[in-house]
Amino acid sequence: MSLKKKFFSVAVAAGLIFGGAAVSNATNGYYMIATGAKSLGMAGAVVANPQDASTILQNPAGIAFLKNTTFDIGAAAFMPPRKLNGHKSDSNLFMIPAAGFAYNPLGCNCGTPHFVFGLGMYGVSGMGVDWKNNKLTSGMLRKAYSMMQMMEVSVGGAYRVNDQLAIGFAPAFVYQALSLEMDFDTTGMPAGTPNPYKASLDTANAYGVGFDLGLVYKLNDKIMVGLVYKSKRWMQKLEWNTMPDGMMINSDKVKMRLDMPQQIAFGINFRPIEPLRLEADVRWINYHNVMNEVSVSGMNKPTTTGAMVPMDNWPFHWHNQWVFALGAEYQATKSLTLRAGFNYAKSPIKDDDLYMNIIAPAIVQTHATVGATIGLGDHMELSLAYAHAFEHKQTGKVAPAYQGFYGKTVSVKMHQDTIAAQLTYMF
Repeated sequence: MSLKKKFFSVAVAAGLIFGGAAVSNATNGYYMIATGAKSLGMAGAVVANPQDASTILQNPAGIAFLKNTTFDIGAAAFMPPRKLNGHKSDSNLFMIPAAGFAYNPLGCNCGTPHFVFGLGMYGVSGMGVDWKNNKLTSGMLRKAYSMMQMMEVSVGGAYRVNDQLAIGFAPAFVYQALSLEMDFDTTGMPAGTPNPYKASLDTANAYGVGFDLGLVYKLNDKIMVGLVYKSKRWMQKLEWNTMPDGMMINSDKVKMRLDMPQQIAFGINFRPIEPLRLEADVRWINYHNVMNEVSVSGMNKPTTTGAMVPMDNWPFHWHNQWVFALGAEYQATKSLTLRAGFNYAKSPIKDDDLYMNIIAPAIVQTHATVGATIGLGDHMELSLAYAHAFEHKQTGKVAPAYQGFYGKTVSVKMHQDTIAAQLTYMF
């Protein structure tokens, strides 16, 4: 195979690896640690401690323990500065919307059997990178851009069986959007090779479904426990119209499926004294099932002998993740509630798989959060929260086939800051 054909096939292979990884730049893998300002202040430790209408996404059973019919609306500013081999990404601000509604026909947190209905619309992930005009690595990559958005809508309900128990069920509907571009410096390549060579895929959309099933059980006035199962989100394939060229592209469409993983979470909430609540949660995220090898079609890939063969998957090699969250909530006054939390989850990406995930690496591990809710009369509250993911760095070796693009090693360093605001109205 000619050097030119080999370069183009490896370039596009590298590009799609980047594109698939664009979902991975968040906090616990590609999931935000919380939905809404109240749960963010608790570092996501709310499985057994219903906070607001966003509980429909955290544990649908929890909405049956809300006192009032509740409407929440808010947003978070997500800021994840990243460096690839010392080069900064230009895109460091992402806005994440949040809104929820829970209808409680009895208007009380009481044991009378009744249904509570909920609706939640939340950005569970929304990010990307814009590395440009730099020699990003000791290889040929000079620019990398991606933008990934994931929005989830849950519509469901909970049944308050008695004073102790509530069970909930919520179908989930998911929207994805992904776009990407990579530019390569082809200096030294055969005559006629574009320089820079640009590989780009415009925005593609996909939709998916899943469901959440949960329960909350009140052992006594001091202890509550919660359990939730979040199914896999079965997604459509992302599809891009392309031009077959006999080199990297072997079809008029490039297709990629990015399913979202199943999760199981358990939480214990403890009230040692009347104004104080403490919660500890543990969550298992099954990334290995959906991000170990991602389905791809329409592309060729090179072999070690230089031959071109169709590719059918991308080996991202993500590992399952255990998330540990601790939260505290203190009712300082009738109109002021204070919160703080801690969240830890080991990076799902191993060092030697880092080069396949550098567009948006999911490597941060440790988070600290604070928050507060201020009463604005009898029916309205304003909640604010701040979360900081401490700086984490990973360095990994690059497989020989890709060293021409990235060099022998790549290094990624990042931290994250999130500021969230939420307005709650109680009927």
